[in-house]
Amino acid sequence: MDIPEISSQYIKQSALNFGFALCGIAKAKPLVKEKNRFEKALSLNLHAKKEYFERDIEKRFNPSLLLENCKSVIVCGFNYNMKQEVIGAEYNISKYAQIEDYHVFMKEKLEKLSHDLQDKFGTFNYKTTIDSSAISEKAWAVQAGIGYYGKNGIIQTPYGSYVFLGTLLIDKEIDNYDEPCNNSCRNCNKCIEACPTQAITAPFLVDSNLCISNINLNRKETDFKRIAKYGWLIGCDTCQIRCPNNIHAPVNSEAVAMRTPFFNNNQKIPENLTPESFEKYFKDTIIYQFKYEGLKKRMESITPSHTARLSHSLV
Repeated sequence: MDIPEISSQYIKQSALNFGFALCGIAKAKPLVKEKNRFEKALSLNLHAKKEYFERDIEKRFNPSLLLENCKSVIVCGFNYNMKQEVIGAEYNISKYAQIEDYHVFMKEKLEKLSHDLQDKFGTFNYKTTIDSSAISEKAWAVQAGIGYYGKNGIIQTPYGSYVFLGTLLIDKEIDNYDEPCNNSCRNCNKCIEACPTQAITAPFLVDSNLCISNINLNRKETDFKRIAKYGWLIGCDTCQIRCPNNIHAPVNSEAVAMRTPFFNNNQKIPENLTPESFEKYFKDTIIYQFKYEGLKKRMESITPSHTARLSHSLV
């Protein structure tokens, strides 16, 4: 017995029911142009010589190499905008690190979505990805029509750019596919102008060797002091803070509820942080991966004058 035709409308409504702000569907096919662009960036060493970028390049842009006979790529976006900016505090921490680890709750949501679709339309083979496989979630977000590349390399959506992306690959056709998003930043260059290290070397071209977020999210970073003067302890939101798309972006109450309570009221990380309090405050966040010793070492590299200068530069 054939599986009933899968409804794109049902998929999108189900994704909304599970807390996703955005959902788009692309027909699975090799993305040749995107692959060529990625390889050019590698040839320019914009990936800071990170070996994992050089592996499985074909899989990034051909979902059939991740899921046999893949027919459809469902892309979901979770709005993690909590509005509060930790800017001018003793240590600046990216919004994405203030919330529960997105790898965990995004996978749970995508699994629920896949089970709901199978309950409705019958069994199919699937694979979920949340920054955990070689696939380029950004490239497929554009193909699925939920956003476009900003000049800072971050996907811009109707909900701004504070959006976690995940994909659900399935080996079944959908009744309707979305068109790629062709919007653009037009003449806006605010992210380029705001970047403290000039990491955005040209529109849509980001040098990871200079990007603060790329550097301090690297657990193997041994020379944190070279970027400590910018005041970012974990990640960097400077270009996003300046982006007009985020000025009036809606706040997600679910994201607010998942925000680690420690960050409410912009609390400062205490200088006398202990292994016990580190465990209590940050166990469920991305910060936990840096371990107590790593976080303390970073804190010792940042002085109040660093964040004061950053705060002043962003007003």
